[in-house]
Amino acid sequence: MSPLLKLGQRKIISEDDLWEVPSNIAPVNIAETFDANWQYEIDRSAQRSPSLIRALWKTLGAPFALAGLLKLIQDVIQFVQPVILSLLLGFVSSHLSDHPQPMSYGYFYAGSLLVLQGIQTLFLHQYFQLCMATGMKVKSSLTTAIFKKAMRLSNETRQEYTTGSISTLFSVDVERIGSVVDYAHIVWSGPLQIVLAIGLLYNTLGWSIFAGIVIMLLSIPLNGWITTRMRTLQVEQMKNKDKRTTMIDEALSGVKVIKLYAWERPILSKIQYVRESLELVSLSKYGQMVAWSTVSMAAVPFMVSFGTFLIYSLFDGVSHGPLTARLIFVSLALFNLLRFPLVMFPTMLTSLINANVALSRIHKLLTSEELDEESVIRLESVRQSSRKPPAQGSAGKDDRCVAVQISNGSFRWSSKDSVQLDNINLCALSGEHLAIVGR
Repeated sequence: MSPLLKLGQRKIISEDDLWEVPSNIAPVNIAETFDANWQYEIDRSAQRSPSLIRALWKTLGAPFALAGLLKLIQDVIQFVQPVILSLLLGFVSSHLSDHPQPMSYGYFYAGSLLVLQGIQTLFLHQYFQLCMATGMKVKSSLTTAIFKKAMRLSNETRQEYTTGSISTLFSVDVERIGSVVDYAHIVWSGPLQIVLAIGLLYNTLGWSIFAGIVIMLLSIPLNGWITTRMRTLQVEQMKNKDKRTTMIDEALSGVKVIKLYAWERPILSKIQYVRESLELVSLSKYGQMVAWSTVSMAAVPFMVSFGTFLIYSLFDGVSHGPLTARLIFVSLALFNLLRFPLVMFPTMLTSLINANVALSRIHKLLTSEELDEESVIRLESVRQSSRKPPAQGSAGKDDRCVAVQISNGSFRWSSKDSVQLDNINLCALSGEHLAIVGR
């Protein structure tokens, strides 16, 4: 990025200065593949219901499956590290006794931790790269498909899908589906990590670990409520901000009228009311929720460790020996690994439900009624193939092309209505502004 940023200091960056998009992530290539797979689903709609998930899987399933394999390897490696850490701490403890382990053991354990950490980081980042790229391609595929479908909707369907509803599909529903792809593997990886962590913790500390797990489980509803409250306050704050911004824009656009009638103070008092009594109040509440979230994130790990070690020291200090540094460090490492799936797994399930609703909305649009293809001829290149010969005395118009041509056209708003326009013949050139007027 540095050369591009330096170039931006010297001049305004143009399209020619940017890099070419690789063919494997170019939207046109992804859209063509998805359109072919979706058309295959439509063609087989008589045998089975067309599925957006199947079309997306055929288009982008391979890199997503590879990301899952990398995630599986990374999960296994990250749980091998606490085991090796336990062996390394056991090696260190052995040198305080009369029977120390050979030094080669220590070198092997330390080297293994270093190598495994590097391999885990490599696999984790490759996993995220594939998931993020797949999510971007999913959004590109669905956005292109929605746009193309919107251009082919019948008049009856257009009454159901307004410009605002289609824009919502672009900005909200597609974004939800693309965001889910980034962490979709948590659906199976989360339970796997939880089982591995609990198994290793039980092997390390025995039944005392369930005290820490109970504290973790109790913190999940609390953090969920805080997150929901923060989201609600953020939406409320944005609405108040939009309201204040709209009032300021209206005041600036009508400043002459405001000055003429001396309405400065009433207008200012309304803006101040929105700012001080609504916007700042919601912003203050949001800040309080952020503070509680920070306190919770900092206190829960301490409470989990404290509760587990307290129960172990009071009731279970015999089965696995005294509470040593080896038990403490290994347990803390495993508890840290357990926190992420316990928090993310319920969140991911909620996101999947929202994404499924969004997918259903997009599926309904893509399977809705279209214009009759036989009544419309779409040219590949209108500008090259539809030149209209210049008329005499029409200098300056010979470069224009036919933009829309209607021959014996009849139109109605829906299949239930009568014909509104009948036997229409029209040839509109590029740049012309025409209207069909009749009764």
